Amino acid sequence: MSEYLLQEDLFLGVTPAGAYYAVQDKSSEPARAFLQRLMRLPETPSFSLDVACEFTGHDQANALEFVHWLQDAGLIFGLERQEEALQERLEDILPGLLAPLSDVGKVVLSESQGLYLGVAGYPHEAAEELAAMSTELTYAYNRHRSLLHGNLRLKERAWGLIDGVGNSEIGFWPMYIGDETFTLIIEGMPQLNQPVLKQLIWALSIRYDSHQF
Repeated sequence: MSEYLLQEDLFLGVTPAGAYYAVQDKSSEPARAFLQRLMRLPETPSFSLDVACEFTGHDQANALEFVHWLQDAGLIFGLERQEEALQERLEDILPGLLAPLSDVGKVVLSESQGLYLGVAGYPHEAAEELAAMSTELTYAYNRHRSLLHGNLRLKERAWGLIDGVGNSEIGFWPMYIGDETFTLIIEGMPQLNQPVLKQLIWALSIRYDSHQF
């Protein structure tokens, strides 16, 4: 159960929405930087005003206001028990983390060179081709970024193959972690608002995001 972070003895947790917000764009801004810093830690820190000031760079009043804003936005929450990032090898845990992200259990995680790191529900050949396609879509997105977010003012960053009534049959969801770009390729209805998405992004952040403070 979520608790307000002013209470005693709570840990600073990231919600699935917060984890995705941290990696959905390359651009740096205070909320994203705060969340990315949390996702680089191997375990959730105990919350205190000192931690809030350290993570935000603000004085106590402004740091607390900023943390409250993050919590009201549904990006962080208070935990009664400390959480730890998954310790197993990525290669071993990826299938179990990916399958729940689709209502039909078909998901591929690709990287920027067009290779796939993990797959659930697809044969090897299909996963290879989808990973290669994701690289081309990432290139197209970067090429037309100023149009999509400037002139058109579109906020979404995912690409989708849609049916005649606008439902996505397969979607491509980019994630920017450190200097790497990953893509979640999800067939069917995406199921992103659940803990496995946070666990996936957390594990990738620890492995691929080595920025230091």
